[in-house]
Amino acid sequence: MLADIHGAAKNPVPLQPDFALPSLAELKRDGIWKFDAALTFVTTPNAPSGRGYSTKELESLCRAQKGVVVLDEAYVDFAEENALPLALKYPHVLVARTFSKAYSLCFQRVGYFVGHPELIAALHKIRDSYNVNGLGQVAAVATVGDMPYYCAKFKKIIATREWLSRELTKLGFRVLSSRTNFILVRPPRFSASEWQQKLRARKILVRWFNFPQVRGYLRITVGTAAEAEALVAAARKILR
Repeated sequence: MLADIHGAAKNPVPLQPDFALPSLAELKRDGIWKFDAALTFVTTPNAPSGRGYSTKELESLCRAQKGVVVLDEAYVDFAEENALPLALKYPHVLVARTFSKAYSLCFQRVGYFVGHPELIAALHKIRDSYNVNGLGQVAAVATVGDMPYYCAKFKKIIATREWLSRELTKLGFRVLSSRTNFILVRPPRFSASEWQQKLRARKILVRWFNFPQVRGYLRITVGTAAEAEALVAAARKILR
């Protein structure tokens, strides 16, 4: 959307069928990847698949790119590793973080970049004067000041995510490995869109995206343990 607004030329390149990043050899062989792109944008962990990418494979990509690389880590608080060292190591790499996901400040729209001082200085030249309002700044500072609370929440969500993944797998769902606060699953017996409606009828809301790459999957947000248990119980009834 922002690329369209600015009249930029877009070059989307698909992930692997299992949502993995293509290797450098594959990108070079296919010829559609632009190693000289002015801006390269990678979401890690990925949405909507939930898949996390290792710092090692991201570094290989960063080293190969000639332009600015943005690694969007909106969901990184639910992953085992992050790419922040790459922003501190390479002057053309930016890591993007947000308070919208793990810290529940989505209405405040507070985010930030970490990168080389010269790159940050260039961003300061083009950003709007009041791009983050005062209330958002106060909320973000208060959040950072209470990290033990949030870290405990992250651990609880991760534990629930793993439990939910195991239970749905037992019921025949294909659950993709996730490093986010949601999971992407291919349901058994009925189509994903049918499952969405059957669960909605039981007052359980899940996401279904009508796009070719993910049409066969449901995206399920990891809520409370009680909500996860309600979902599994509803799935059992539907399968019966």
